[in-house]
Amino acid sequence: MKRFLWVFLAMLLFWAALGNFISNQYRLHDSFKETRQQLMLIAANAALGIDARELMEIPLQESGDNSLAYQAVSDKLDIIKQTNPSLKYVYVMTTTDQLGILQYMADADPAPQIITAKCRRALPGVQYDGRAFPEMLKAYSGTAADKKITTDAWGSAISGYAPIRDANGKAVAILGVDIDAIQIRALQKKVRLSCLLALGVS
Repeated sequence: MKRFLWVFLAMLLFWAALGNFISNQYRLHDSFKETRQQLMLIAANAALGIDARELMEIPLQESGDNSLAYQAVSDKLDIIKQTNPSLKYVYVMTTTDQLGILQYMADADPAPQIITAKCRRALPGVQYDGRAFPEMLKAYSGTAADKKITTDAWGSAISGYAPIRDANGKAVAILGVDIDAIQIRALQKKVRLSCLLALGVS
């Protein structure tokens, strides 16, 4: 009888742990999906506010941040960032003559607490290897967002992208918005712990 009660209790614990794991998996999936949709919406709306003609006047060299065109675009990016406090970075990139290699055109000032040697405002003309970020490269065709957490010299993030089009409707650049991946990572850790608990009880 005691053995039966212990087995019954163990089974209850197992199913409870398994249920918690499944529930957290759904939460993680829904949270990631919602984050992607939010980032695409923010990027799409923000891209509409960037003047492509003004953007193309920015000299793509490090001193280009002193130009009036850069200041005008950068100010708009700062407003986008201030309007959406969850954003860590807001920036504009365009293509180079190398496939998959982009270059910065303008970048909003990051929050003071995250400015480091590896985490600074990107200057015009600074190249970025986008070959490991397929959703970023797709953004010339339409809004997109990372399907997983990405990591580069600026940290781990989830990013949304949208094309910036000229008066003829041609995509001349992309606007990117990043949020820190800390919350998603915390939820992923919780899911892993739930899985380990279910296995341990099993």
